[in-house]
Amino acid sequence: MRSPYDNDPDAPIRRAWATVHARGAAGAGLGAGLIVADGFLLTCAHVVNAALERPKLAAAQPSAQDMLQVTVSFPGLGSEQRTVELVSWLAPQPAKNEQWWNGDLALLRVETEGWGTFPPVPVRETSSRHLSTWYAHGAPRSLVDVYVQTSMGPWYILDPGRAPLEILPGHSGAPLWDREHGCVTGLMVSTEPDNSRSYAIRASELVKLLAETHVFPAVITEMSDPRTRARRRELVDALEDLDEQKLQRCTQRFARALRLAWTPGSCTDLVDAAMRHQRGLPTLLSTLMAHGPVAQRVADVAAMLGSLRLFTQEEYDELCAFLGPDTFPEVRAAARRAVPHFSLSQTGPFDVGALIEDLEDRASEPGVVPPVIQVIEEVAAARQTSGDGLREWSNRVTARLGVSLEAMRQCRWSATARASAQTVPPVLRVWLWTADPDAETFHYMFRLYDDHGNQVRVWTDGNALCSRADLCAALSEAVDDLDQYEDSAGVEFLLEEGFFGLAVDRLPISAGPLGTRPVGLDRVVVLRGQKEMRGGEWKTRWKQGQGSAAAPYVLRDLHTGNGSLTNSREIACVVACCPPGQHDSTLALCRWLGVPVILWQRGTHGPDTAEALRDVVSGDWPHTLREAVRQQRVQAMFDSTHMGAHLALMWEDPGWTPSRQRLANPMKREGGAV
Repeated sequence: MRSPYDNDPDAPIRRAWATVHARGAAGAGLGAGLIVADGFLLTCAHVVNAALERPKLAAAQPSAQDMLQVTVSFPGLGSEQRTVELVSWLAPQPAKNEQWWNGDLALLRVETEGWGTFPPVPVRETSSRHLSTWYAHGAPRSLVDVYVQTSMGPWYILDPGRAPLEILPGHSGAPLWDREHGCVTGLMVSTEPDNSRSYAIRASELVKLLAETHVFPAVITEMSDPRTRARRRELVDALEDLDEQKLQRCTQRFARALRLAWTPGSCTDLVDAAMRHQRGLPTLLSTLMAHGPVAQRVADVAAMLGSLRLFTQEEYDELCAFLGPDTFPEVRAAARRAVPHFSLSQTGPFDVGALIEDLEDRASEPGVVPPVIQVIEEVAAARQTSGDGLREWSNRVTARLGVSLEAMRQCRWSATARASAQTVPPVLRVWLWTADPDAETFHYMFRLYDDHGNQVRVWTDGNALCSRADLCAALSEAVDDLDQYEDSAGVEFLLEEGFFGLAVDRLPISAGPLGTRPVGLDRVVVLRGQKEMRGGEWKTRWKQGQGSAAAPYVLRDLHTGNGSLTNSREIACVVACCPPGQHDSTLALCRWLGVPVILWQRGTHGPDTAEALRDVVSGDWPHTLREAVRQQRVQAMFDSTHMGAHLALMWEDPGWTPSRQRLANPMKREGGAV
């Protein structure tokens, strides 16, 4: 015999419909409710107030004794009324004129044993605007078509649709039904007197209340089509390979993971529960990880069901916690970078949960990184402080999904490369060479890179030696262009070995009405070598030397320092406090061994100087040292005897570079390439 719900697109909502009554009262009911999970239904708080004969916007939470006066019925099953228990109360919060208020939700638990099945419906926001609702009793002839005009805080503003029927007070608590997507996107809450405009509480507010109560809305998977019924039978057959004890443990873990109010008692119940919940199948697969052959059969059948959620409820909740609130723009931007060929809606709802679910729907080949994981890796790469947690989460999920390690490695590499290209700060690079360290004429080439690592402008001497004054004039122009950016990496002077003692941070540049100021006074200035040797050593020391336990090494003697640096590859920062005559040899040693950061004073040395230099280097030197050196130079503004007037900092962070390779200067000097 055919069911009256066959081929009815409204069947899910009609089966989940509830009507709220005052105990013992006859009639159509005071408002509606909606089954959102096994044994749980949502309605408006003011509908409960009406059943208790309290003021509409009474805020006090009803007691258990009060709730004995509230009953519900299910029109799809008859007129019998049952008592309910209050689980969560979000009181109405009226404004002064009571024409607008917030809150107004009540979550009720009802005993459904012996009444058959009450399949819950999915609750989520959608982009649909033409929606439907019914009166309190849910009768088909009471259907009203409405149109979502816009959102207003936690509510939707609804204008009349195509039906001549009106929204009346008895519609309160009735679900706003999206027939196209088969889900509830709001709950009717009020209507304006003498005006056809009405309001509904948005689905995101409903989901928020459910999450706080650890009750989660479900998704119905209809079994009406032959293909789905066949897959259902195959899933049941696969689970029957488990013995009774293993099946029991699996159902218990499944129920706990989805926070169900009941535990499936058979293979069939378990499959039906998994297919009803939007995250049921991934959760089922997660509980079967220890049972390899069964898990593989279930995974193969689940893949044939088409577009399904990838994450378990626990994985999804953990992901939302890692992403944090109000991250829709961040995730959307990551989606555009990672999967630019996908078309993402320009309109609301601007909810990161809906966006993640939309990305989950994007199909991918077995073993290939799913698009949603590509996006999460993109977010992780762009975050400088909290990306590790997302990557660890991604590792666990992709291991369960069977994504190949090589595919993940390439995905992560691509995301990191894009993030690096986007996060490189603007920098001015000054290639500078001269005949000898005391010369007053120079060759130079300046290159300015923007915040995407793109070369913006080049200055050069035109192959003719220039004076110090000409050099400073060109440098002033280049620094003016650099200073147009809000934040930058400052100025890097690329010098040849043997010339690192040049006081380039003291070069005077134009400061407008102030005359001139040293270039290292207002911005970070560091040194780098023109020729990079043994790049792998640089990267190893830089990576291992970032920990708080990796303190800087004070090098007082070249011979001792040679042994210490050769034996310990964890040293990434050296304070060179050797006699000035040993500076060139010390710097050559450090650069050969791949030490990326070297701080020294161009003049004096000794125990006092070593202690003073050591004080400049804090425990968090990778993030503070460049600015600390600049501050020392500021303190030496009018005092040439101050240590800051003679500080030099070599900073060869291998990650601090534009995305395009640094170009070697095309000229050569006798005694070395530049």
